[in-house]
Amino acid sequence: MGRSIAQEHTHTGIWERARAWLATRDQAWLWAVKLFLGYRLLFTIWGAWVSSVFPKSPIEATIGLWPTGVSLGAWLERILVWPTVRYDAYWYMGIAEQGYAYREGSTAFHPLYPLLMAIVGRVLGGNYALAGWLIAQVCCVCMLAVLYKLVLLDYDVAIAQRTTVFLIGSPLGFSFLLPYTESLLLLCVVGAFYAARRGRWVLAGLAGAGAALTKQPGVVVMLPLLWELWQQQHDNLRARKWHPLLLPLVGIALVPLGLLSYLVYRASLGDASFSLSNPFSLIDSLLVTPSYRDTWGEYFSWPWENLLLAIEQIRARPYFYLVFNTYLMAVAVVMVIYTIFRARRSYAIYSLVLLLMNLSIVYPLWPYMGILRRFTIIFPLFIQLAIWGRSRWVTPIILSVNALLWVYISEAYMRLAFVP
Repeated sequence: MGRSIAQEHTHTGIWERARAWLATRDQAWLWAVKLFLGYRLLFTIWGAWVSSVFPKSPIEATIGLWPTGVSLGAWLERILVWPTVRYDAYWYMGIAEQGYAYREGSTAFHPLYPLLMAIVGRVLGGNYALAGWLIAQVCCVCMLAVLYKLVLLDYDVAIAQRTTVFLIGSPLGFSFLLPYTESLLLLCVVGAFYAARRGRWVLAGLAGAGAALTKQPGVVVMLPLLWELWQQQHDNLRARKWHPLLLPLVGIALVPLGLLSYLVYRASLGDASFSLSNPFSLIDSLLVTPSYRDTWGEYFSWPWENLLLAIEQIRARPYFYLVFNTYLMAVAVVMVIYTIFRARRSYAIYSLVLLLMNLSIVYPLWPYMGILRRFTIIFPLFIQLAIWGRSRWVTPIILSVNALLWVYISEAYMRLAFVP
């Protein structure tokens, strides 16, 4: 007996939706892979040349730009990996190999990334630099694909593409290719948002917990997840139907539990202390760690304290690094504030809390050190840039300005002249 017209229509509808879903999924991943490979090639050529002029490791100093006298694997590692191993990368490598007894202040670096480095590094026979590099590349591709799909929930393909291009092409976009936490952190953050938007709360909580275990700002994702839950379950909340909220709340609770698990471990190492008379000491203990504060003098305070320190140093002994960072900070603040008033409410909450956190990190020796990298994980900013990019003249301007800053900052990073 043949199927009814209604049944045929239902099956056709399911098939059309399935094809549309598969097409969207392939599109996101294909775009992410193509964008990553193009950017990776550009950064490899640039990094190889800069590191040949300013070698900062024995491998860079002894192995040239061409594979002569060494194995292909050693040459590829010199070209791809070692030009990116600077500053914090050595901290993560040390923790992966030796644990948190590596150096005083190492507990400021959250455990997920060095844990992954330790696992992959042991598989690679103790090559922790290569392990960190591989993790960053994989996470970068996945982050671009998930961000693309997240943007598609609200906008068209053109904006999704421009968002990822502006993100990876930003002045600190190369940080997603370094053996740093940025690609893993932003993957967890956008993964948490995407899962929450799709109503998959346990997955959102796991991703948020991963963010909290990757870097201090990761725990911020808990607040926008609560807002998304409020938006999705508003009717149930008004009707006092608590059962549908149980699983989502359990999922969101995984975010602070992730951070708490590390705090308990850190406390077992004796690196947790605060004073009830000083509320900021609690923030320091939760996010910065006392040993980090004692080692580098970095701490949390009111946002204007950092600004006053920067102004005072600019007046007393101005130097390019400070002026440059302060100027970039001011531009980024204006752009983020503009974004906050136009973004989806959960994105605005995420952006606002991160903005305040970024401005509240006080480093008396170098005010606003690393400020631009901390702004790079505010992904709604790049969605707003992509919306501006609808105008033909805006996109070339954004890309041109970013390219100039990218050339300077990436070159300075590789010759140890700039802390991103």
